[in-house]
Amino acid sequence: MARMKPPIIPAQPVPVVPEDGLRRLLAVCAGKDFEARRDTAIITLLLDTGARSGELAGLTLSDVDFDLDVLLVLGKGRRERALPFGRTAALPLDGYLRARARHPQAHLDWLWLGKKGGLTASGLAQMLERRGHQAGLPNLHPHRLRHTFAHQWLAEGGGETDLMRCWLEVPRDVAALWRLGCR
Repeated sequence: MARMKPPIIPAQPVPVVPEDGLRRLLAVCAGKDFEARRDTAIITLLLDTGARSGELAGLTLSDVDFDLDVLLVLGKGRRERALPFGRTAALPLDGYLRARARHPQAHLDWLWLGKKGGLTASGLAQMLERRGHQAGLPNLHPHRLRHTFAHQWLAEGGGETDLMRCWLEVPRDVAALWRLGCR
């Protein structure tokens, strides 16, 4: 044991966004214009699914299934996962898709559109940083919202093991997700 190294313990856990911060964040995204609808849909999906920024940015229109309320994402290791979302995220997503239909780049397959085409993971991170600054939330990034999702999951009585299964396993059908306890 003398030659064993102690485990590396992070100095500080990644902070979660407090409830009032989430309200302020969604308030700065309020509006009927295209960007407001897009940003609200992205933020609510990040909070409702715990998706990684690359997974969300890589979505196409065909990856959204409103019949089953799931996103089919391509995660780490190019593995597909189905991420269920609830009504909280479905309504802003529907509003965004209606606004998206009138966008000059609406013919593109990318789900998230910017001024010149598809929104990249970097563009998504820049949007969150800008919106976070407007809401008084410095250093807001997609992974912080992922931690906020996990924190809320556990606070609402979700199990740690179920959370890890939702994030790591690759079930293709929604029934398998529900059996795992994923929402």
